[in-house]
Amino acid sequence: MRTYLLIAGAALIAASVASAQDVPRVEVFGGYSYGSIRAYVADESLYVPGTGPDTFPRFGSNGWTGSVAVNATSWFAVVADVSSLYATPTRTIGVTPVTVDMHEHNYLFGPRFSAHYGPCTIFAHGLFGEAHASVLVKVPEATPIDIVDTRLAMLVGAGVDLTVYRRHGQSKGARRELALRLGEVDWLRTNFIGNRQNNVRLSAGLVFRF
Repeated sequence: MRTYLLIAGAALIAASVASAQDVPRVEVFGGYSYGSIRAYVADESLYVPGTGPDTFPRFGSNGWTGSVAVNATSWFAVVADVSSLYATPTRTIGVTPVTVDMHEHNYLFGPRFSAHYGPCTIFAHGLFGEAHASVLVKVPEATPIDIVDTRLAMLVGAGVDLTVYRRHGQSKGARRELALRLGEVDWLRTNFIGNRQNNVRLSAGLVFRF
C-alpha cells in the first residue's frame, strides 16, 4: 500500500512539474507537530474490567512533519506529506493506572490550494493515504498488550506561511524563498483497531521554495 501511494504521488508531482510557470516549482517544509490523539483501543477486553471502551482520555503527542509540494500554478499544488507522532500517556481508570506507549506514522498525498496576500500565503489541503500505529498498552500486574495496525487515513487542514526572504534568479520564473509556517491546523482521521479516531495535528516550521 505504501509503495502504491508513493508511486501515485510521484506521478502526480511529475505532471505538476511539467506545467509550473513563474512560481517556485518545489516547496519543502519541515517542522514540529503536536497531536491531540483519541485512544486507539476499542476492545473492552483491553481495559480494566467494567470501565468500557472509551474511558482512556484524549492525550497529547509530539513529533514532526515533513512535506514536499510541487506547484502547477500559483494557486494549485500537489503535496506529499509524511509525519510521525509519539506519546506515552498514563491515565488512571478507576483505581488502575493504564499506560499507552504510542508511535504513529502517516503517509499522505493530495491537492493543495493557496492564496497570496503580499508576503503571506494562506493554503488549504485535502490529503489521503495510510497511517501506521504501534501501541503498547500496559497495566500493572498484567501482560502488556501489543497492537500494530495499518489503515487508510485522511487529513484536511489549512495554514499560513510568511515569506521572510526572496531572491530572484536570472532566468524567468527562477527564484528562491524562505518562509515561516506560522501555523497549520489539520483534522486527521484514522481507523485503527476497528474504530474511528478524529485527531487534531498542529504544525509549524520552515518552508524552502525553489
